[in-house]
Amino acid sequence: MGLFLYVLAFPGGKEETCRAALERKIENCGHNIQPDKCDWRLYPGGPAVQLNDGAVGFDYPEPLSKAVSCPVLLAYIYDDDYWGYELWHRGKELDRFASLPDYFGQGSPPSKRGDAELVASLFGVEPERIERYLVPWEDEDTGNRAYHEDQAAAGDSWQMADFLGALGFDYDLLCLPPGAYLEDTPDLPNALTSRDYALQRLEALGKAFGELLPLLEHGKYQEAIARLGEALQTAPEAAGLYLLRAFCWAQLEKASGRSRRYETEQDLGKVLELEPDNVMALRARCPTTATSARYPRHIQDLTLLMEADPENRDVYQISRAYRHYWTKNSAAARADLEEVLRRGRTKTVDLVYLCGELKLPGF
Repeated sequence: MGLFLYVLAFPGGKEETCRAALERKIENCGHNIQPDKCDWRLYPGGPAVQLNDGAVGFDYPEPLSKAVSCPVLLAYIYDDDYWGYELWHRGKELDRFASLPDYFGQGSPPSKRGDAELVASLFGVEPERIERYLVPWEDEDTGNRAYHEDQAAAGDSWQMADFLGALGFDYDLLCLPPGAYLEDTPDLPNALTSRDYALQRLEALGKAFGELLPLLEHGKYQEAIARLGEALQTAPEAAGLYLLRAFCWAQLEKASGRSRRYETEQDLGKVLELEPDNVMALRARCPTTATSARYPRHIQDLTLLMEADPENRDVYQISRAYRHYWTKNSAAARADLEEVLRRGRTKTVDLVYLCGELKLPGF
């Protein structure tokens, strides 16, 4: 028997949600999926999992895609003879591809190219970066590589790994050798997420604002926002009041699902006008996801953080490298990454991934 291998990628998904969905949806014993023996990895683009040896992934993406809000891509190697994928979202098949058509007979798998435009749009890559993989081997000369930097050529089922890598899901990170470990980027607390910090700032404001404490403790954020607005009428230079209101806006958004980003940004901006080196506020103004218009400001904030909080300099510099990369300044991104590598203190998934994207030596 040859190799049977299954990888599930969840572009834009949350790891804990996808893990829970995988465990809940194992209903067919014939799948032989054992969650404790599956290998998970969180990539910048979302989580992925390699199923355990002996697992069967077919017929599984459909129910799984109904349990998560993001697309589900099943990439597989079948008996070491060919590779392919299925792409599902909310119980609907969006696309599928098999490198060796008619393997089981005429039309099974069907002879068709994969939809590079669709796949690329869901994974946030350029179609030109993956379209050469999505050509049935019958239309390609065996032995030719789809792209110069590939490890596998047409006719080799491990072309699947090159395809996943082009999507931003480096297969090698799913199967690190024993003892090897890449850290996840630490989730540093900030002014919008740290309740302790909010309470510290409230305490620093003094007894005059003591009535705000029970409002925060009982989650009465709308009332707290109204009270903070009144207080700011008489103390417009009190950075702590703006910071507390930004914290309340963020908690209100989390509870209701309604965006409060504009109000939060306004208050964070006021905090930083009054306290330009406030590390917690600067962190809060540099979320992982944002519109491209905010990236230049993120770069400025992350530069300030690198100086104001040197203990976490590597985290900020890697984040700044991503913003440079996203704004098409590859030279600045490489310079940041090379400096982090020279210090040699950090090796995270995010660092390794971007080094690979920019083709730094050794990656």
